[in-house]
Amino acid sequence: FHAAIIQLSHIELHKFCLSYRILPIMSDEAAPAPAAEEGVKMYVGNLSFDTTEDTLRSTFGEFGTVIDVFLPVHRDSGNPRGFAFVTLRERDAAEKAIAAWDGKELDGRTLKVNESKPKVDYAAGGGGFNSAGLADVKLYVGNLSYESTEESVRAAFAQYGEISDCFLPTDRESGAIRGFAFVTMAAADAEKALAMDGAEIDGRAVKVNESQPKRGGGRGGGRGYGGRGGGYGRGRGGGGRGNY
Repeated sequence: FHAAIIQLSHIELHKFCLSYRILPIMSDEAAPAPAAEEGVKMYVGNLSFDTTEDTLRSTFGEFGTVIDVFLPVHRDSGNPRGFAFVTLRERDAAEKAIAAWDGKELDGRTLKVNESKPKVDYAAGGGGFNSAGLADVKLYVGNLSYESTEESVRAAFAQYGEISDCFLPTDRESGAIRGFAFVTMAAADAEKALAMDGAEIDGRAVKVNESQPKRGGGRGGGRGYGGRGGGYGRGRGGGGRGNY
C-alpha cells in the first residue's frame, strides 16, 4: 500500500488524499503568524483624577489610531493614580501627540507626556535605571524651593505610588532646607515618578533622577549628600545626578 502511494504523481497523490480524507502534512516552512500589533506606548503623567479613558482616547485619537489606554488605580481604594499609558499605532502620530500635549493642560492639570521606554532586564545584568535590581529606589529631587516642605514633596510624588521615605536635608547652623530632597519608593513606582523631572513643585521646575551612592572619597561630615561633579553647599541643589 505504501509502495503504491510512492509511485503516484503529485496530482494523483492529491486526488488520493482527497478520496480517503487524508490530511496533507504541512511544511515546516509554513508562513509565520502575523506579529502582534505593538505601536508606540506613551506615558501621560500628572493627570486629573477626573480624566477618563474615553477622554484620553478622544484626545490622543486626533493624532492617529489608539490601540490601548491603561489607567492604573490604587489597589485598596480603586481611585486613579494620576497617570496613564496610551498606545498609538504609528510612531509619527505618537511623536506629534507628545509634542502637542507635553506641558499642555487637560482637565485643569498640566500634563507630562513622553514615550514609555521598555524596562531593562536588571536580573540579566542590564544597566540603566535601578541596575542593582533593588526593591526600593531613592530618587534625587533638586532645585526645590526654599519654601518646599516634606508635605508638599510627598504630595507631588504620591500620584505615582506609596512613599516609604522623604528626606529634605537642612543646613546644620540655620536649619533651613538646602534646596533638594530624597524620595524613596518601590522601584516600579520610582521609575514612573521620573516623569516629575521638569515638573513644578512650589513654583520651581525640579530636577528628578535616580540617586546614586557616592563612590570612594574622604570621610565627609553629615550624611554625605552631594551631586556628581560637585557637592552641594548651602545653596539650592542644581542639576546633575544626586548621590548619597
